[in-house]
Amino acid sequence: MISARPMTDRQRALDAVRPRGRTGVEIGPLNRPLILREDGDVLYADHCSAEALARKYFGHDTVGVLRTEPIVDVDLILDGCTLAEALGPRAPVDYVVASHVFEHIPDAIGWLREIGSVLREDGTVFLAVPDKRFTFDFRRAPSTTGDLVAHHIAAARVASPAQVFEHAARTVKADMPAIWAGHGREPPPLFGNQLTDALALARKVAADGHYVDAHCTVYTPCSFLAVFREIIELDLIPFEVAGIAPTSLNQLEFFVTLRKRATVSPVERAGATPRLDPRLHHDLPEAPLPKDWRTRLALAWRVLRTGSTRAGGSEAHP
Repeated sequence: MISARPMTDRQRALDAVRPRGRTGVEIGPLNRPLILREDGDVLYADHCSAEALARKYFGHDTVGVLRTEPIVDVDLILDGCTLAEALGPRAPVDYVVASHVFEHIPDAIGWLREIGSVLREDGTVFLAVPDKRFTFDFRRAPSTTGDLVAHHIAAARVASPAQVFEHAARTVKADMPAIWAGHGREPPPLFGNQLTDALALARKVAADGHYVDAHCTVYTPCSFLAVFREIIELDLIPFEVAGIAPTSLNQLEFFVTLRKRATVSPVERAGATPRLDPRLHHDLPEAPLPKDWRTRLALAWRVLRTGSTRAGGSEAHP
């Protein structure tokens, strides 16, 4: 049997928001939008114009601006205004899409509340979120409900000293294929003197509100669901988690679909949160079983005794 090809990010976004005949916003598309103009009435939003973004990201290895596709024209400039202010009479909209944006938001709760304010009831938010297990966030602890609540109460507009310190201090050179294969568990630091440099940067942020582009929050698929189940139950955002596509083999991101259900009780919305097996979608993948029959037999005996292929462990193979 020929196995189906895995869905692309764009296919997942199209399935989630179904843009034909609807109006929506994609935040931070740069030169790789998930929703194209021909798909429907989509507005592209970013913190500055396409020209300013091209200058900022010129030669950037990750974005590849000007080497592949040009940056899309920006319809909504968010510098100094909210999404609601930028949309004006064009709100409410049917959907909002954001790929690898959410983790950069200092106040994730406030950001989702703002999006909720411009969405129609039953409107959709589609997020592509990096899985910390397979990125340079490998050494960071997953963000907690308390982390997000604290930054929301503080109405954070830029990354806090704590967020900046963790981002700068823990960044590593993660080898995604090796991690998926059950190896690469000791990735080297990305920079020298990371702890001392991170402290200096955090102090600068505390002293003068210095802006640092950081991963303010980090998640695994399971940790994301655990945090947002509580945030929904607290009625801090008007959404339910309508779906999640956990990180696929040899990939580094997962996909979340939120649906606005402001007229439904927060307890009911929280109760609708999907559940994932943490052994598959929170713990690190185990190495594949070896081909040698003696080693396989020994591992089978270990699994019978411990429930894991790891010595002393208790996790199942992903």
